[in-house]
Amino acid sequence: MSASLSPEQQARDAAVPWRTFLGVGVFIAVIAVVYWFSSYDYAGSIMLLLASGLSFFSATYLWRQARSSRSPAAATSTGEIEKQYLPHASLWPFGIGLGAFLTFNGLVVGPGYAIPGAIVIGGSIAGLVMQSRRRD
Repeated sequence: MSASLSPEQQARDAAVPWRTFLGVGVFIAVIAVVYWFSSYDYAGSIMLLLASGLSFFSATYLWRQARSSRSPAAATSTGEIEKQYLPHASLWPFGIGLGAFLTFNGLVVGPGYAIPGAIVIGGSIAGLVMQSRRRD
């Protein structure tokens, strides 16, 4: 189906997801400001700001993916075209998510959650990188 679309239409279609996440992030940021001035609650305001940041992070990732899909693939020194590779089945993304959950909760609750969360994130990212390099 995408083969029949013009390049301009494909570019517009690729812009929809990142613009959606950007809009959600702005909306949640506005809600966080309103919530802060109506309640002066630190925990709820920080959690809303973190949710907004996560949405901005997702929007940035999708924007970069849409931008890189329009550019030609990188050629290696031997002239071969190198494609990006990520493992199909991996538990490391779950570890990264768990570590992020603990770390961000540690920003609200205390360092007892943030420090182990940062350790889990670091170990999970290292594991994912090693698995990707082995191309399992």
